[in-house]
Amino acid sequence: MKEDFTFNKLAKYGLLKEFLKSKLLEEKLKRIELDKNEISLAKNSYMKIFSLKDEDELEKHRVLNYMSIENLFYKMTLHIKVKKYCDMHYGDYINRYYFDNKENLDSVSYSLIRVKSYGLCKELYHRIKDDEDDFKEIAKEYSIGIEKQTGGLIGPLSLTKVHPEMQLKLKKSNIKVLHKPFKINNEWILCRLENYNESKLDEKRINSIKSELLDKDIEKELLNIYGKKLKAIF
Repeated sequence: MKEDFTFNKLAKYGLLKEFLKSKLLEEKLKRIELDKNEISLAKNSYMKIFSLKDEDELEKHRVLNYMSIENLFYKMTLHIKVKKYCDMHYGDYINRYYFDNKENLDSVSYSLIRVKSYGLCKELYHRIKDDEDDFKEIAKEYSIGIEKQTGGLIGPLSLTKVHPEMQLKLKKSNIKVLHKPFKINNEWILCRLENYNESKLDEKRINSIKSELLDKDIEKELLNIYGKKLKAIF
């Protein structure tokens, strides 16, 4: 079977990119060695994930999933090998990457009302600010977006997913302070920051950053190694 035919078949089923990335990852992990204790931990973890109680169930799992003994070993030890690789190659870059991207890692929750008329937006602003009308109830009655269904509440979500103009407002805002009406595209907006969730550089975040750095390296290699071939085929 020719490789370009294989590529076409994998592409047809939406598997080509993941196949190539897995192939590149395997190459990176070739020099990662595990001791007996690490292999045992990896095996126990794998069996726990798939609810396998003993060696017999592990063997049935292998056969049912059409894996050779070598395939099973690779799959069982993949996670711990990736972690060791990331620790070796990305540990020194974590702090810099985190602080360079911290703003994108933070998340916000905010309340939003969107209407078409400036006059209505101004009226609703004063009703909430001066008359202390309930933001949630006004959003349900007047807002024209999907936030109408949640009483105006949006999030928590990453700042990167917020409209750029809205980002500027939220970054400079204090909690529970209602912004004056402003326009985005053809809609007049009222928004209020409900919560700013500042990301922390804990173990979970560190592992996430390492995985992201590894994925970026693999994506670059994929383009460098297979880019021309893929363009020629597709």
